[in-house]
Amino acid sequence: MITFMGFVLSVVVVIAVWYTTDRFYYKRAQNLFENYVNDSLDITDAQIHKYENALRSGVGFMQGSDYVSRNEWHQFVETLDIQKYYFGMQGIGYSIMLAPDQVASTEKRMRDEGYPSFVLKPSGMRDIYSSILYLEPMDKRNQAAIGYDMYSEPVRREAMQRAIDTGSVSISGKVKLVQEIDQAVQAGYLMYLPFYKTGEAIDTLTKRRHALIGFVYSPFRMNDLMNTVKDHQESIRIEIYDGPQRTNENLLYREASIGYRSVHTSHRTIDIGGRTWYLYYYSTEKFDRSTNTFVPLLIAMIGLGLYFILFYIILELLRSRRMLQQKSVELESRRSWFQGMLESSVDGIHILDLDGKLIECSPSFLQMLGYDKHDVPELSVYDWDAKSSYEEMQFRLHNVSTIPITFETLFRHRNGIVFDVEITVCRIELDGLRYVYASARVIVERKIIERVLRDSEEFYRTMFTSINEAVCILSDDIIIDCNDQAAVLFETSKEYLVGKNIFNIATNIECRENSFAFYLDEAYLRNSANMECSITLTSESNEVKIVEIILSGFGHDDRNKLVMLAKDITERIEKDKLFKMQTRQAQMGEMISMIAHQWRQPLAIINAMTAQMRLRGLMNGDEGSPEQENLQKIEQQCIHLSQTITDYRDFFRPDKPNEMFSLSTLIKHALDLIDHTLKNQGIETEVISLREQRLVSYRNEVLQVLIALLKNSIDAFEENGITHGKITVTIDQEENYSTVAIRDNAGGIIPEAIKKIFVPYFTTKNKEYGTGLGLYMSKVIIEEHCKGLLQVMSKGMETTFSIKLPNSSYLNEDVKNV
Repeated sequence: MITFMGFVLSVVVVIAVWYTTDRFYYKRAQNLFENYVNDSLDITDAQIHKYENALRSGVGFMQGSDYVSRNEWHQFVETLDIQKYYFGMQGIGYSIMLAPDQVASTEKRMRDEGYPSFVLKPSGMRDIYSSILYLEPMDKRNQAAIGYDMYSEPVRREAMQRAIDTGSVSISGKVKLVQEIDQAVQAGYLMYLPFYKTGEAIDTLTKRRHALIGFVYSPFRMNDLMNTVKDHQESIRIEIYDGPQRTNENLLYREASIGYRSVHTSHRTIDIGGRTWYLYYYSTEKFDRSTNTFVPLLIAMIGLGLYFILFYIILELLRSRRMLQQKSVELESRRSWFQGMLESSVDGIHILDLDGKLIECSPSFLQMLGYDKHDVPELSVYDWDAKSSYEEMQFRLHNVSTIPITFETLFRHRNGIVFDVEITVCRIELDGLRYVYASARVIVERKIIERVLRDSEEFYRTMFTSINEAVCILSDDIIIDCNDQAAVLFETSKEYLVGKNIFNIATNIECRENSFAFYLDEAYLRNSANMECSITLTSESNEVKIVEIILSGFGHDDRNKLVMLAKDITERIEKDKLFKMQTRQAQMGEMISMIAHQWRQPLAIINAMTAQMRLRGLMNGDEGSPEQENLQKIEQQCIHLSQTITDYRDFFRPDKPNEMFSLSTLIKHALDLIDHTLKNQGIETEVISLREQRLVSYRNEVLQVLIALLKNSIDAFEENGITHGKITVTIDQEENYSTVAIRDNAGGIIPEAIKKIFVPYFTTKNKEYGTGLGLYMSKVIIEEHCKGLLQVMSKGMETTFSIKLPNSSYLNEDVKNV
């Protein structure tokens, strides 16, 4: 019975949740609809007030002259450009009030000014007349209104009389404009602003009526007007009535409807020119579809599902209760052991839950913070941590690793004093629950020493900026000052550098380990940086230089300022790199020569013994036996080992004369030296020799470049996981060059990287495995030492490095035929 009642109660709660959620989403949609309505109303109101300003400018124009001709009025309206800035107006006109004895003279004057058919209409005797004299732009519709007596029509007369009496803008009720000359008739209204005699007082009703000359006015066709002020037209439809009665006689505008019953409606009024418009807004079908949602029903279904889940959980909890009771004894035993460990700890050990609440701690931790054991239940990490915000601490607590990490932070003593600590934290699990284990130790004295050292270092860096090297002062990456050496380094003038962004004075800046931007950020944080970078100048030479750069922040405000010292070390780097390569080759050559000396004697003995055994077998008639074949293989391997050590010794020769050599022989030598690596990675190689002639150049240096390019291909196969790799080496002949093309299918190089492939310190490998100098030095060897050309191109999965070596023998007369 209880279960059934619970089910019924759950269903009732689900229905209530569905209803509440449904009403929430309806009100949210209604609020959005109301915002659209307010936007539309504001635009309409602002546009109408804009029309008022246009009429006031017309009155000002009339008052500025004793007489305004038709052409002058045309120029005035054309200058206003109402089609562009006052869209929605049918035009701007001028109407004059006339006594009966002034009608004939006015008609004559207008005919003389270019209206031969001008006549006041409608005809008939009246106490007072009005006549439209000017109305621009003079299109076909507005021509029909010239000469019309608006004061003769009651609705217009009421608005004109209200304008006279108030001296303000007045609009008429709904009228049919005389401009309606075709079948597409629209509702209309007119806006009037009275024009009084200049200089006469108009502070009373009598004075205003006496000083009246006429009106500057504007007719409006409602459909044309509303087409210019629509906003959110895909979401709302609108009806406008002149007055509270929603009848066809008062209907000014109604947007086309397709018979859809709107979910959302709203009503507004707007007071303009002495009349009140009533605006009724309706939501469109598109708006209702966009705000309709199945979320309330979905929430109800989820709620019902959660009930069954909770019911199952309750049953499981009852079953687990007995197991928890059994584990309580074991947990108490563990707690006693752990409490003993805390009591004996010197460091401030404390355990937190993932919300930062203190669960357990050692007495030394409480002593560190000035609390006692009675304070533990009320303490959390936010009571003593003085460095991290609430959001940062929450992130750390929920993302701490099971691997212990150590860092420095600030603790707050109970008395408010903040001090430095070093803390080690890791995540632990107890009975399936996650906690944070932390051990803290005070490092106040150490931090004082570190601060003194940092201050001394900052002073030293500032003084060091006066050395005779390229010096630039940067503020937020902008060069605010520099010395003459900087202008020399960047091959430009000091005036050009000052004010430029440091990243704009070179087309590319590549550093050995991290990006140049990284080092700038570190320097701004007062972390001095020393690095070697390559810069590609923006000058016509497009020269690449290797510079040693020192970055040092300075100042004590929040602005990013630093000093940059730079020295051109291009020549030194190239010499050091070549010297290291030559030294390493000399050392390796000496070592391999010693190995060869020690190796060849045992190989000779093995070879001699094998020859004796083979001879003895042949004399005994054992030719062709397995033993004879094995002895022959031993002899072949001995010869191969001896030749291998000779090849390595020649490769590491310290002297590098110009030598005559064959490219195909050199390529075979290079492939033999890395043959083991190629076979281990299953990389297929193919050498295609189309045309070839022997060259005179630095054989060992060309061999180094070939091995470097082949090693790059092997590394690319490994990094990109290519299992069926192939390297194709093609030898060919051009007019003045012998060419070698090394092509691989190791995945290709992206266009952004290939532009900088030969720039020093640029590498596509991990910074731990590549220095970015290998291809740069290869290019230096081929182009500067061997007077050749090293190029690269990549398309799809394939990359091709091309080496061109000159055929002429101008490098050295010390030619050795290899």
